[in-house]
Amino acid sequence: MTGNTASLASHVLNGDLREAALYGWTIACFLIGLLISASLTLAERREGIRSAFAAALGLEVVLLALFVALDRAGSGPEALLVFLPAAAMGIQTVTVTRIGSLRVYTTYLTGSLSKFAESAAQYLFWFWDRTKGRFRIRIAKVLRVTPRQESARHALVTASLWMAFFTGAVFGVAGDRLWRVPSLGLPILLLAITIAVDVYSPAALGEAGARPTRPGPEGFRPKTGHSRHPRPEVSPHGTTR
Repeated sequence: MTGNTASLASHVLNGDLREAALYGWTIACFLIGLLISASLTLAERREGIRSAFAAALGLEVVLLALFVALDRAGSGPEALLVFLPAAAMGIQTVTVTRIGSLRVYTTYLTGSLSKFAESAAQYLFWFWDRTKGRFRIRIAKVLRVTPRQESARHALVTASLWMAFFTGAVFGVAGDRLWRVPSLGLPILLLAITIAVDVYSPAALGEAGARPTRPGPEGFRPKTGHSRHPRPEVSPHGTTR
């Protein structure tokens, strides 16, 4: 939404309020999608909802499919045609946020490239410290343990995200040239496959193994079976300690 925000400011300053309202509406729709997906994530953590991941992606599929249908019909108000893809993008942004312990970004690249540079630098320093002055002796062992190095794994994941994004962009441009909006059928199909996999084997959006939690009243402490003050010990001589 960086470009939309910059365009919003530009049109406001130029006095073009109609265009400014369009960019403002796009940002609002994206925010709605973010709030929907974030709410599903929190509901899963609090209530133990099964396959909240699939529910979020299912809603994204519905929005995209409706957008394609309206485009094919050649009808639909402009505000709705903006809302459908923008909200779908917002849902996607919050739905997939982690791979293991690594925070990831699937709808924009700045964060992924920043994390790649950080992880790559950490790995290179780690590699240098372990091969400095004895490269020929240590190189084989260092490369053998590299897959277990967290910074190396993070660099690989973030680089893979960029490659996946680039590949998707290539297919997206080609599909747009050939079929225009109906080319969204391919990502919709991929989302449907992901949903089916998650329904069969739910991928928790919250922490693995976490139990549903509800916030208790302020100041409440659960009972642990032990009193707050320890009982006095009685010595063999009858005195207490």
